[in-house]
Amino acid sequence: MEPVDIAERGRTTVTDDVVDAVPAAFWAAAGCEVRKAPGDADWTVQAGDLVGVSRVTTPAGELTLRVQPKLDTADVFFLADYAYDQRHEPLRALPFDQVEMEALLRDPSACLLAWHARSIRQFAARWLRRDYRRVDQVLDGKVKGRPLIGRYVAQQLAVGDAASIPCRVQERTQDTANNRLLKAGLRYVLAASHALPVPPARKAVMREAKAALPLFAQVSDINVSLGDIRDVSSRGPLRHYASVLAATTALLKGQLMGTELGSAASTTSFMWHMPTLFQEALRGVIDSADGLGLAPSSVGKAVVRDAGGKRLRTSKVDPDLVLRVDGASTLLLDTKYKDALPSDHEVDNELTLVADRRRIKVSRADIYQIVAYTRHEEWPGATGGLLYPTVLAPGDRLPEPLRVDGFGDPVWLLFVDIGPRAGADLPQFIEMLRDFAAQRRAAA
Repeated sequence: MEPVDIAERGRTTVTDDVVDAVPAAFWAAAGCEVRKAPGDADWTVQAGDLVGVSRVTTPAGELTLRVQPKLDTADVFFLADYAYDQRHEPLRALPFDQVEMEALLRDPSACLLAWHARSIRQFAARWLRRDYRRVDQVLDGKVKGRPLIGRYVAQQLAVGDAASIPCRVQERTQDTANNRLLKAGLRYVLAASHALPVPPARKAVMREAKAALPLFAQVSDINVSLGDIRDVSSRGPLRHYASVLAATTALLKGQLMGTELGSAASTTSFMWHMPTLFQEALRGVIDSADGLGLAPSSVGKAVVRDAGGKRLRTSKVDPDLVLRVDGASTLLLDTKYKDALPSDHEVDNELTLVADRRRIKVSRADIYQIVAYTRHEEWPGATGGLLYPTVLAPGDRLPEPLRVDGFGDPVWLLFVDIGPRAGADLPQFIEMLRDFAAQRRAAA
């Protein structure tokens, strides 16, 4: 079956044959809605906020769904590196078939490392148990298991040592070929974590691997060879090892984390919830920057009371990022994973600002939301801003902050690069935040 390619929040069409063959649960897990209007020849697939690759096997063949970010060249895995170990989990593992690693934009780096270590730990906590293995032993004056007659004649009788009898016995142990390979996978994850460029991601991966290693205390360490890989088994009573062994073998062979990905390399289907990924990546960026910090557990409340003052209902007031700059200025930032620089938009629902000859789209609802945050008693005197992603071309500079007036204090619009040069442009973004906070402090 032909792959289904679609942009995040975009649409495409598929035929009746595809809809009949693919289970509805597949589309739902990928955040897609499939519908058909009266008179339409084909079905419309509407993508949601999930981005990534998923595959399902059907009686009609394999179908691969590829959902690309709405910002064409957004570096999803740059965001993933920084999003690790933050408040919310943006990764959505899907219970479907494996997908070609070629289809991904670049190496998943910390994502796959931490995910693999976590998978081994969860597997070991449930399934790691003793199993039988064959061991050759030389026993003194007794026979156990199956005597190795050929070896006994050639090695023991030939030198007059008739009391030493080589035997092959079966013993129960955790030190099996399967478990040794899984432990080698954890060691690989631990070693590879040191090469990750983002400190929070590095720590998160190391923590996952170190949490799993004690479960393998009775398992030997090995330098993996092709013979070790051939010795593993997932047949019969060991069939529950199949998926975790396949993933570990691919990892150790360099098919998941290598710089050159062959067409045979694959990984479990997974997708990213992009608004969450963008928000948590920025949380990670701020956590790792000197002089910037997030206020811990900074959540306000809105209380509805009756005429007598009795509390009827309470709702949470929770800006995405409550940022302290050099321990002084407070910035309330709401992340908006939206294309703020499109070519067309609905005039009735959005404001249009012109800066540097670029038309910038801002939703009125977003403006009202951040204004409400800055008026809350939890953050008196705070400055509010909306933070949008952008993709910079080589040589471009990050757009300067813009302001929307008319609501008392200005509402600021800030931008961060998430494109191919996001890592190189990150210092520019952090410096922009510091300068912005300093200007607000001087104006106060």
